[in-house]
Amino acid sequence: MKSTDFSANLATGFRPARHNRLIIWTIRLWNAIDLARHNRLRLDPRDLEILENFPKDSGLILTANHSDEMDPRICIELSRRAHLRFTYMINAEAFQEWHGLYGWLLQRLGDFSVERGGSDQTARRYAVDIVKKGHGALIMFPEGEISYLNDLVQPFKTGAIHIGLQAITETRETNPSWTAYLLPVAIKYYYRKPIGLILDKKIRAIEKRLLIQTSFLTFQEKIIRIMAKILKRQEITNRTQIISEQLARLEEQIRLIQAALLSKVETQYPQLQIDPKARFVDRAQKIIFFLREQLSRKKLFSPETRIQLQNNIKDLKKTIQMAGWQPQYIELAPSQERLAETVMKLEREVFKLKTPRPLGNRDCLVRIGHPLDLSRYVELYKKDPSTLAHRVTEELRNNIQSLIGNMA
Repeated sequence: MKSTDFSANLATGFRPARHNRLIIWTIRLWNAIDLARHNRLRLDPRDLEILENFPKDSGLILTANHSDEMDPRICIELSRRAHLRFTYMINAEAFQEWHGLYGWLLQRLGDFSVERGGSDQTARRYAVDIVKKGHGALIMFPEGEISYLNDLVQPFKTGAIHIGLQAITETRETNPSWTAYLLPVAIKYYYRKPIGLILDKKIRAIEKRLLIQTSFLTFQEKIIRIMAKILKRQEITNRTQIISEQLARLEEQIRLIQAALLSKVETQYPQLQIDPKARFVDRAQKIIFFLREQLSRKKLFSPETRIQLQNNIKDLKKTIQMAGWQPQYIELAPSQERLAETVMKLEREVFKLKTPRPLGNRDCLVRIGHPLDLSRYVELYKKDPSTLAHRVTEELRNNIQSLIGNMA
């Protein structure tokens, strides 16, 4: 498709939270029962006390890592146990599922929409107001995308810092002592039983689909071959090669394919000003936001052009998913959780699954870190908002990574 001179972006529609007590109570009860069966939450009572005893007249932003589809449901259980009202910032695309019925339910659970990749000032303004009200907590996942990397926290976006400090700055015009806190939350999953047989079955199914034949190889070596096949690379056949070297080659190939997919789409829309030094994920999200707005103009494009726009979005989403393809994640002696997460991502790619399913019942460990009083950064934020936001965001990410690393 040739480059098209699109006019100004069209807003896709903000969806505010509309907390409904009956729906929240019902979902909390169902969620608690289901988690107890499949993803049992383990939380130290001392950590829960941090939530329960939080100053009611302060703003609170709960920030958690986002490695799994189950993370929002873990937060729902936290809200039930702490008897706090949570308001969740959720990707706007989720509100369109089930022909909009899912969005209706999300709103009544306390979710509001945000357009990833766009300058969604409406969502940001709404989030600031939630924090200023001081009733319950604003829930954010700064990684943005689900990584399926249980042990590794991916780069954070700076939105939580900007929202918290803007809320403090505005509120202190009338209440000089008011403050808001960031609360780091670490979530990590462990399989309750060995899943070796399930891993073997899943890997064999993928190999069958890709017409790969292997024998007498470890799970790790089989995964390396599958990755190489998916990336259209020559299969790795030399068992004497060092695994870390194989993984390093795959990692470089993933980056090259990400760059190629992204470049193919970017060249079609030269009117978009995108920083070439930005992360692949951020660049892809910005273009997806733009293309989704174009698709909302139902009468503007021919059916062929609309199909091309949809295909471009699929390619961009593939580059985002590949950010979670980190071959070094299974280097040396990987845990069964790391192997499982890698297989789940390969299943998603090979069998075109929207949401890969865990390989068994799990325990979910949650650790709550020390609250960070954002008021200590107000003066520095006024001088240089961007630098300060990036610095505190990195501190927050390191804090959550440390909590995950100390879990056992």
